[in-house]
Amino acid sequence: MLGKVRAVPYAQKISVAIERCGINSDFSQITIDKASSLLTDRPIGRAHSTRRVEMPRIGEYARYLIATAMLCNGVVGLYLGGAWVWLGLAGFVSLALLDFTAGPDHSLRGGAGTWFYNGVLYLQLPLMVTLWVLFALHIRAGDLGWFNMIGALIAVAFLSALGGLPSAHELMHRKHPLEIACCSLYLTVFGLPMNDLNHVHGHHPFVGTADDSDTPVRGQSVYRFVWDSVVDGTIKAYRFEKARLAKRDHSVLWWRSRVVWALLSVSAWVGFFLWLAGPLGLPWLVAAWAVCFLILGGFNYTQHYGIVRQPGTPLLPHHSWNHLNTFSRAVSFEISTHSEHHLDPDKHYQLLRPYTQAPQMPSIVACFLASFIPPLWERVIARPRLENWDRHYASPAEQRLAMEANARAGWPQWLQTAPGA
Repeated sequence: MLGKVRAVPYAQKISVAIERCGINSDFSQITIDKASSLLTDRPIGRAHSTRRVEMPRIGEYARYLIATAMLCNGVVGLYLGGAWVWLGLAGFVSLALLDFTAGPDHSLRGGAGTWFYNGVLYLQLPLMVTLWVLFALHIRAGDLGWFNMIGALIAVAFLSALGGLPSAHELMHRKHPLEIACCSLYLTVFGLPMNDLNHVHGHHPFVGTADDSDTPVRGQSVYRFVWDSVVDGTIKAYRFEKARLAKRDHSVLWWRSRVVWALLSVSAWVGFFLWLAGPLGLPWLVAAWAVCFLILGGFNYTQHYGIVRQPGTPLLPHHSWNHLNTFSRAVSFEISTHSEHHLDPDKHYQLLRPYTQAPQMPSIVACFLASFIPPLWERVIARPRLENWDRHYASPAEQRLAMEANARAGWPQWLQTAPGA
């Protein structure tokens, strides 16, 4: 059973939310004990299971090696050259089809050793670098032709993002210097070496509010969101680091400044890539980074799209979308088990529990692909689920914010009158 040790903190959050937001007048007298019972015995916002299920060890190892296998597939394709460069993208398409058909997975993790869950986070980095090295060598050799070069670019960008983003995301919430350094290396390859600062200090505290650059607003296309989030996120990361250093009487030019090290690391990476690829490598590098930004932004876009939160109110399970399909969870290192990640950002990925009664989205891969076709994303996937969110999850204060967001987006008002209006 979900013990009191875990239940009470969440119950306290629920009680505070009730007092601040008026989530439901029927709960106005609820106590901490009753809230604990709500978490363990009632469906809303709870995890799927009350006990940890020991998965078969081979299956548990295999599921978290899928990203590594995808990168290996891409490395083999670029090594062979020619039409084989499309092998990595073909692997992604195969994974997407599997995720569409496999259905949801609500089981808990934890059947393998801690050494494995930690160690697998580092496997993708050398494979990512190998991908980029092979890409650079093909640019210098000019042996692929335009069509296959486009395939190589897409494969490198997709596999770097899908293979590296989940590991980088997990490591940016860790504290050990090795974990922090490895996260920085991942992000440097993407061209976003300070992204972790805005994610940890900006996104998590302000998710669902206008102060979060990683929460897309209703009616915002993924293309506009990616541009806004990259620019605003970089500016905020700089400001966070500047404020941190100012408290220690240092400038951003101090030798231990993250800004200085970000510039040095990106310069070294670009220099290394151009040394391998030659001058023609620069436009290809920029193009690959642009595709990486689209991919990273696209996955962020699907996890918080349109959700609103009253500033200053507690974060609750309904403030994130969850994508609980089998391969979505495995490849993302449980990023898609998003509700509890936001409730407890420092909890290691294999310990996160799927909240089946929190807001749900389909396969994260399906949502990602649909997001790049705005009418399909908005009308088929987003609007119906946001209407359900507004009616059944949002507090009265959030319902008012949702109506304002719908008005700005030019959407129908499915809530005819705001509560308290």
